[in-house]
Amino acid sequence: MSTTAWRPLIAALLLSFSLPAAAETLSVSQYGLVNADLPWAIALKKGFFKDEGVNIERIIPGQGGGTALRNMLASDLPYGVVATSAALAGIRAGIELKIVSTVSDNIGEIALVVLPDSPLRTIKDLAGKKIAITSPKATTEWMTRMVLNKHGLTAEIVPAGGFAPALTALGQHAVDAAPLNDPGLTQKADKYRVLFAYSDEIPRVTWLVGITTSQFMAKDPGKLRGILKAYRRAVDFLYANRDEATRIYGEVWELPPDEAKRLLPKYFDMPGEWTHGEFYKDGLETMSKAEMLIGNTDKPIDWKTIVDQSLLSEDLRRPL
Repeated sequence: MSTTAWRPLIAALLLSFSLPAAAETLSVSQYGLVNADLPWAIALKKGFFKDEGVNIERIIPGQGGGTALRNMLASDLPYGVVATSAALAGIRAGIELKIVSTVSDNIGEIALVVLPDSPLRTIKDLAGKKIAITSPKATTEWMTRMVLNKHGLTAEIVPAGGFAPALTALGQHAVDAAPLNDPGLTQKADKYRVLFAYSDEIPRVTWLVGITTSQFMAKDPGKLRGILKAYRRAVDFLYANRDEATRIYGEVWELPPDEAKRLLPKYFDMPGEWTHGEFYKDGLETMSKAEMLIGNTDKPIDWKTIVDQSLLSEDLRRPL
C-alpha cells in the first residue's frame, strides 16, 4: 500500500486518540430546588467528576416523580438521582433498575404550614381538617399520612398539583394547611406559620437515591464508581468548606449571597441531609412503611433485592 493510501487511515487513528470523551449529562431530581442536591453542584463546579474520569458537563433538573427517571433512561449516562418512590415505581413497572446509593436521609426541607391567623396550633388540631398535598402518592402524601397515623388522626387529603397551587389553596381558605419547602419556607416566614417540620415527626427516611440500570451497571461499573467517588468528595468538601459551599449554593439556586447565607446553615446540622452514599436501615424501613401506607405495596420492601452496594467504597457498605 502506498504512503498516500495510508494517510486517511493514519489521520483517522490520530483523530480517534485526540478526541476528548463525549460530554455527558447527569439527571438529578429537583436540582437547583431542593438543598439535598447541593453536593452534585459542588462536584460539577469543583471538577470532581473529571478528576474521577467522568466527563459530566451539565446537570439536568427533573421535576420530581417520574420525570427524573425518564430523563435518566433517555440519557447516554444511565445514572440519576430520583425520589425513592419514583425508583420503586419504575421497578414495579418492569424496568431493571438498581438503587446504588443514597443522597438524603432527612426530609428537613419540608414543613406543613398554616396562615398566620389560623386557629390551628398543634398537630392534634388537624383532626377533620383539609390538608393540601402536591399530588397523589407524592412524598407530601405519604409524609402527611404517616404523621396523621402517628397521632391517631384522620383528615381530608387534597391533591393540589404542586407546592405553589397548594399555597394558593391555603390562601383562598380552600384547605387548612399546606406543605412548603425551602427556600420558600425561610423566605416566606412572615406569610406562613409552621405547624410542624416533617423531619421532627419522621427523623430518618431514605427519600432520595441514586439509581442505574442493571445493564449499565454490568457494562461500565468503573464510570459509576467514579460518579459516586466524586459525589462523596463533594459531600466532604461541603462540610469542610462551608463558605464556598454556600457561595455555590447561591449561584446554582439563584439566590443573592446574603439570602444563601441565611438559608443554608441550618442544614449542616441535620443528620442525613447529605449522606456519602451509604444506606441506613432505619431510613429504608421508614420508606417501606410509606410505600405500604399509600398502597404501593402490601408488604415490606425486600431492599436486598433492590439495593446494590457493590459500587460504594467498602467502608460505606452496611448490612440491610
